[in-house]
Amino acid sequence: MADAEDTMMVRFAPLTHVLLGPPGPQRVRVSQSLLVLALYLGFALVLQVEVHLGLTSERLSLPLTLFGLMGCIGFYSTIRSGLNLRLSEPSLTRPQMFYSMVAVAWAFAVSGPPRGATVVLMQVILMFGLFGLPPREGRRMAGMGFLMLAAVIAWRSWTLADPAETRLDLVYLMYAGIVFTGVAIISVRLGQIRERLRHQAAELKLALARNQELATRDVLTGLTNRRAMLEQMAIAAREIERHGQPLALVLFDLDHFKQINDSRGHAAGDRVLQRFGEVALAEIRAGDVLARWGGEEFLLMLPRTGLEEAWRCAERIRARLAALKLEGGQAGMPLTFSAGVSSCRRMDQLDAAIEAADRAMYLAKATGRNRTELVAGPGLTEVGQGAAA
Repeated sequence: MADAEDTMMVRFAPLTHVLLGPPGPQRVRVSQSLLVLALYLGFALVLQVEVHLGLTSERLSLPLTLFGLMGCIGFYSTIRSGLNLRLSEPSLTRPQMFYSMVAVAWAFAVSGPPRGATVVLMQVILMFGLFGLPPREGRRMAGMGFLMLAAVIAWRSWTLADPAETRLDLVYLMYAGIVFTGVAIISVRLGQIRERLRHQAAELKLALARNQELATRDVLTGLTNRRAMLEQMAIAAREIERHGQPLALVLFDLDHFKQINDSRGHAAGDRVLQRFGEVALAEIRAGDVLARWGGEEFLLMLPRTGLEEAWRCAERIRARLAALKLEGGQAGMPLTFSAGVSSCRRMDQLDAAIEAADRAMYLAKATGRNRTELVAGPGLTEVGQGAAA
């Protein structure tokens, strides 16, 4: 059964494309205009039935039929050709509603005893607009429809001078008033629902953004966290491999950080971590990424960067930190770090490059701290060590 349905869809796909155009918002608008055309064809058929039954004359119904048919075809052609996209209201909801209400009011004027049924048609028109118009516009269109019917009834009363017909028309108008009042109330309720849905969508979007932030950011420093850094390094490694460029890594470890926590408290330690992140961010490029790697360790990724350039970047950060004083610390005590620099050129060398930077960082700590050790990563030539600042 599913195969048969798929075959039918494939067979009629060219015709669907011709009638509706390519998928997207414009196709939805074209579909709606075709639906209106189909409903109007049904309306025109009912008019012909009235003529056949002698309830109205062909002389009166034919102009109305042509009026509605030309309007529906005109709206479809405008939307299908894309001319509607140049207008402030591409859906043409208001013009289509107004045109349809004129046709219904006209039908009330020329129909015989069945004219009361046109109130139902007016309701259908208004219901279409409720889903595409703001509540105020929906109420305005309902009021306009009611005034159209009232004007037609006044005209009939004036030209026919038949008290019985006038009384019957007034009853129809009262029913129309009930219908339009109901439509106005529904438009308010729908407006409230749409507004509530908009608020919920905005809150959901904000919550998703916050979750994304929590998933990719370190809460304390605001830097990229380890998980997100691994993902970004994988992306960057694929890029540098494609272009044959190096990717440099700098692993920082703040010196004597445990002493800071023990002697001055964790709050002071947190401020030290935050301050390091601020200083380091001010010294790196837009395409570089700094992450809190864990505890007092930070990892800096520098795409399209060689070892010596990465070493110089680390030393600029060291120079900036040298002028800072630890909050609550002894006078003249600077914030220092031990760092290791490594690099790679291929995706499959990334893990080895991280390990190389880690070994270089521990070498810096073992040889006196407050220094940056520079070693070659996998697949690169050894270039030596960087001394302390």
